[in-house]
Amino acid sequence: MTDADSPPPGEQDLAAVMFRILPRLGALEEPILREAGLSMWEYAILTEVASGAAVSQRELSRRTRRDPTRLGRHLDELVKRELVSRDRPQDQRQRTVAITESGQALLDGVRRNIREVEDKLLHTALTESDARNLRRLLDRVAAACESD
Repeated sequence: MTDADSPPPGEQDLAAVMFRILPRLGALEEPILREAGLSMWEYAILTEVASGAAVSQRELSRRTRRDPTRLGRHLDELVKRELVSRDRPQDQRQRTVAITESGQALLDGVRRNIREVEDKLLHTALTESDARNLRRLLDRVAAACESD
């Protein structure tokens, strides 16, 4: 690495920056999730299930990076609360998971509330345009990480 390739003085690595931001986001989002009766993992699972058509438990485990056994426990709870359904297609051994109407309604409300607190946080340091760009850029980085 040459001096030209070196990071500017004082510029932190991405992980260092993210570790400064994540605790604050967690503190802002935790009361919203608690009020909705969701753990962070259950919220992540609901979000992933809601992102498309019914998904297999194996695929859901991969997407959420949650161990299949632990994922199964979360799904049992979400099924019990009628937030997701879990079906076994006739021609497949693997169950598929889909969000229910009540699960989608809960998720929509939680997302609105989380977006509101995130926007307040972002707007303490960024313009509306910068906040939109940051979200867009982070989505691109996240997608690149998932394709690895």
